[in-house]
Amino acid sequence: MDTFNDSEYAILIGNLLHDTQYIEISNMGKLAGLRKHAEVMVRKILDIGNSKQLMLGQVKKNSNNSAVNSGMDKLGDELSNKLIEIVNKINPLGRDGTHTQHTDEFSDEEVESVEDAILDLYALIFIKYFLDIQVSIYSPPQVLRMFSFLPPIIRYKTWNYLYEKDKNNIQVVDKLCLSIIKVFNKESAYKWLDDNGETIKAIPYPTQQEIEKYDRINSIEILPGIYQAVVSLNFDKYNNMYDLLHDKISDSRTSINESGKMYKSFEEAIEHYNNYKRDMVQDNSEKMITFYSLMDFVYLGRKAKNEISS
Repeated sequence: MDTFNDSEYAILIGNLLHDTQYIEISNMGKLAGLRKHAEVMVRKILDIGNSKQLMLGQVKKNSNNSAVNSGMDKLGDELSNKLIEIVNKINPLGRDGTHTQHTDEFSDEEVESVEDAILDLYALIFIKYFLDIQVSIYSPPQVLRMFSFLPPIIRYKTWNYLYEKDKNNIQVVDKLCLSIIKVFNKESAYKWLDDNGETIKAIPYPTQQEIEKYDRINSIEILPGIYQAVVSLNFDKYNNMYDLLHDKISDSRTSINESGKMYKSFEEAIEHYNNYKRDMVQDNSEKMITFYSLMDFVYLGRKAKNEISS
């Protein structure tokens, strides 16, 4: 097919994850597998199907691969530049892992650098989605809830990029703060808040009308015709984002997954994701259908932690 089809790559992704994440393998072999995994991720991002050739070295401006050029045109200059930057971290080591000219073993640090760059590719998928839907305090709460069932590092990479792009986006600022708690700890979150204090204090605070709209979007029906707001941002208690975030960091409820105590990896998160997906009420809006498909893709071939050790 000319366009990327998740199901056609399900077996390959499962095999690549098995070989690079779930069994003992040399670092050279792992890098070769990670390079293939990166190629699949790039195909997904650029929407290139299996009828078209793709090599990581072709991911550049004015590529000799017309499918790459077409995909990057749709991606836009900013995200295309980000994609090229990530691929340039992966390709040299991944290429050397497949060539017989390189005879020395690769270090753990080299493998980890490529694994981290692949996490950047995962984040890029969601960066594009959130830019497309123009994420805000009015975004579908189910999107944000489901997104929380990804490894915290992917959420951190996503929100950090979006924060650098728009430092007045309340939803982004809130989610970035929470992701810092979950990837690092509360001490790091306090430091980030302090370092960015002047910027965060200057964010325009929602009006009463905007707060009421946010509360309506985040309400659930607890009895016929009776709704209760289930909000992540309790705007009524504050008059600026700095104080709101400071109290959120202090709140004992944000300690539940501090430093990834509940889950750090896909393999630790997948059970939580599957349980939520099983119980959620399906929303068939276009935004949600797109998001569901992205979440299903990133969990393709993943095993729960207890399945690996058994």
